[in-house]
Amino acid sequence: MSGRSAFMRLWGAPIVLGLLTAFGLLAALLGTGWWHWAAWFSLAIPIAVSLRYWLAPRQ
Repeated sequence: MSGRSAFMRLWGAPIVLGLLTAFGLLAALLGTGWWHWAAWFSLAIPIAVSLRYWLAPRQ
């Protein structure tokens, strides 16, 4: 396994969730209109992922 693929396998999802969160916060702060809907959607995804792993039973 190459170094880049191991890095992305480990850190890919947290990076994407962090970028979604940053985008959602900036869209809510700086935008109006449909930007608010984009903010709600992008901030709901990390919450849904967190709830899925928090409530799911361990296998």
